[in-house]
Amino acid sequence: MNTDNNLDHDFLELQGDTPAERTFLGGMRLGARVRLFVWAGLLTLAGAVSLFVFTDDRLFSALDNAQASKRVTTLAAQLELGIANARGTEKSFLLSKDTALADEFQLHMSSVTEALEKLSRIPIAETQRKHIDTIRDGLAQYDEQFAKIVASEKALGLLDGTGMSLDLQNVTEDLQAKFSTAGYGNLAGQVSRINQEGKETLLSGFKKGVEEIRKRYQTLIVFLKETKIPSKRKKALQDLLKQHETNLLAMINARFSQAEEVRQFDDLLAYLAPSTGAIKGFSERYQRRTAQDLASARVLSRAVLSGGGAGLLVLLLIIGLMVIRSMTAPMRQLATVAGRLADGDRNVTLPALGNSDASGAIARALAQWLEALRDLDQLRRELDDTRNNLKEALSRAEASDMVATDAARAALLSDEGEEPETAAASTPTTTPAPVPDKIADLPGGFGGGGAISSASRQLASFSHYVTAAADDVERTEALIKGLDDATRQMDDMSSLVMAIRDQTNLLAFRSGPKGSGPDNLVILSGKDKEPAQDARYSDQDMAKRFEQIRETTERAERVTGSVRHTMNEVTTMAREIATTASEQAIEATTKLLSQSEYLQNMLDDVISKVKPSGKESGNEAQPQATGP
Repeated sequence: MNTDNNLDHDFLELQGDTPAERTFLGGMRLGARVRLFVWAGLLTLAGAVSLFVFTDDRLFSALDNAQASKRVTTLAAQLELGIANARGTEKSFLLSKDTALADEFQLHMSSVTEALEKLSRIPIAETQRKHIDTIRDGLAQYDEQFAKIVASEKALGLLDGTGMSLDLQNVTEDLQAKFSTAGYGNLAGQVSRINQEGKETLLSGFKKGVEEIRKRYQTLIVFLKETKIPSKRKKALQDLLKQHETNLLAMINARFSQAEEVRQFDDLLAYLAPSTGAIKGFSERYQRRTAQDLASARVLSRAVLSGGGAGLLVLLLIIGLMVIRSMTAPMRQLATVAGRLADGDRNVTLPALGNSDASGAIARALAQWLEALRDLDQLRRELDDTRNNLKEALSRAEASDMVATDAARAALLSDEGEEPETAAASTPTTTPAPVPDKIADLPGGFGGGGAISSASRQLASFSHYVTAAADDVERTEALIKGLDDATRQMDDMSSLVMAIRDQTNLLAFRSGPKGSGPDNLVILSGKDKEPAQDARYSDQDMAKRFEQIRETTERAERVTGSVRHTMNEVTTMAREIATTASEQAIEATTKLLSQSEYLQNMLDDVISKVKPSGKESGNEAQPQATGP
């Protein structure tokens, strides 16, 4: 008897298109994805540092140039101001003839010299080296010329009464005293008049006053010659007058020489003007350029830091979202599939079967669960078919038993009606053996005829019944064997469902020892499963889906237990049926043996009845032959 106990069927398309189907980044483990995000963060940080260094270099370079420009501008202004102050001091000196202004002039010149030295040390002012040297040389000549004028003014001694002014005053006093002693006081007045005109000429620098002074000297000399002063005294007065004239004219000539030297100041300043103007223009241009560079650097730094930082941040967020989505998207899909499975939908496609992470493990566990549910559905259908077949077989066995019993009873009743007629027609000989009481229960059908034909039909009916009972016993044994195999598969399925439940219960989000992160989405083992302090699902829908998975697993476990209990009941029923069928087969065999013995006795009785009838026929034929 052919028994097919293969419960694996492929009529449901529940798996994905390919066992190696993967989601985005499904080939990477969670740790690799975390490392990818960490490297992306480090590269983003390196990019941010590079942007900061770049902008810092540009900005600080612009700031350094701006500071250098400020120093150049300050030094150029100091240079220009120092020269202007020196020029003002020079003019004040020429007007007031105050030699004390020489110290102030030196201070201004020192300031200008210091500005030139600082300016020459600035690298950016290297292009102005020629102008700096020109100004330095011109200022040296200017200082030297001013020193000569100051020295000449000190030699004149007009303000403090020293030098030539003191000598002139001594000669004047001596000359006036002698003129007064000689009785020529008017000549002493002329000397005072000459001194007054000489002082005015010295202060004004007007050369026409020199001619007037010379004329007065000539007039005074002529008048002195005409006086009656003794010759020796006159000679002394003439010498003093000559000395007075020499001193006064020397002072006037020195003043006129100063005027010539003062005009050299203008030439020197005109010589310095192009260089000072060039340095001033350079400082102004450099200041404008550095201001523009600084403004551009500020704009660039703002653009680079804000735009580049925002771009790097967006890039990091995109990578982070991609990594997070690569972990959450399969979980959402699996949660949706689990919800459909919990609702009884078996026509689903499982994603992430080829993933190397926890989602792949869950998908493969769900695939095994789907396979188990598929086998469970097939087994349930086969159990229903088996139960129906058992009911039909039991009904047929009961019907056959009833038909055989009725037929045997009818056969016995028909045999009892025929035997008295046979005994009355025949010579009484041996009485046949009585029919056993068990014949009433034998199956069979008699459609009329004699006892032999009736017994033959009964024997054939019992033989067919015994054969059918043997076939039922064989089918029942095969069914019991198939039920045992199905029971074992149900046990395996129950173990698989329990494993799925345990694996689902063990799935949790755990916080690592160094903080939270995507690497905590792992399948915990039993020994290290501990309640996480800050673990929680990132998606409420995912939590509901996992709860549905647990409920469906528990429901599948209950259904599996119920099916296993039903199968045990069916197996017990089948065993009872097998036992009943075996007993019925034994009983039918016993009845068949009884019927065979009854048929043998009946045949013996018929034979015994047939032999005497034959002898009597022979005897009757013999007298008829001898009679005539």
